[in-house]
Amino acid sequence: HPRSHSQLSAPPATPSTMRRPALIPAVILAAAAVLVLVVTATVAVPHRTRPIGLLAAPITTRARMSTCARMSTSSGSLPRRRFGLAGLAGAIGMVSQGFQRADAISGGGKGYSGYTIEDEDFSGRNLVNEEFRGTMAKRVKFVGSNLQNAQFQKADLRDVDFTGADLSGAALEQCTLEGAIFKDAILENAYLGEPILQASSIEGADFTDAVIASAYTQRELCKKASGTNSKTGVSTRESLNC
Repeated sequence: HPRSHSQLSAPPATPSTMRRPALIPAVILAAAAVLVLVVTATVAVPHRTRPIGLLAAPITTRARMSTCARMSTSSGSLPRRRFGLAGLAGAIGMVSQGFQRADAISGGGKGYSGYTIEDEDFSGRNLVNEEFRGTMAKRVKFVGSNLQNAQFQKADLRDVDFTGADLSGAALEQCTLEGAIFKDAILENAYLGEPILQASSIEGADFTDAVIASAYTQRELCKKASGTNSKTGVSTRESLNC
């Protein structure tokens, strides 16, 4: 029998050509499924498990804790947040920021900031412009050390011995100075908070042009002031304008 033109030109069907049309929709569906999962995938994360700087400053930590407590009280449970791709990027950024804060507090900052150096002896050392912010420095000896412009903000300086030390321009604000010794120390142009009143001795200390927290602090210092500085020749009472 004579065959039509379409019958003459069509190649014989093979297993591979028969399966090919079915593969294309399968590939498209698989790709679409992956895309949908990536775009719409969400992760429920409680606020209390969000990465934060675990070693961040205590004030910041307490603020966060109180915030979480208020949220828990008002809603009965901790709120949950859903993260997509943008949320994942934000979480990564928060982790990085948390590690940076932790490094700064646990010794990763400048100088000795954040370190624990209790009972160490730094006597006679040249520590000009050194940083001791937030340092745990109980009973450390700085006898005769050069501490000009040193930064001691929020440091624990209980029972520290600054005898004969040069603390000109040093910042001693918000420190713990209980039992600290400033005998014959030079504190010209130093920044002093009320904790200076906790010092066990300021005999012979030179407070010339020091920035003192308040008139009250100055008056209280005058009550215990005595002696003359061996290096500057200035009496402690005179340096305090008593």
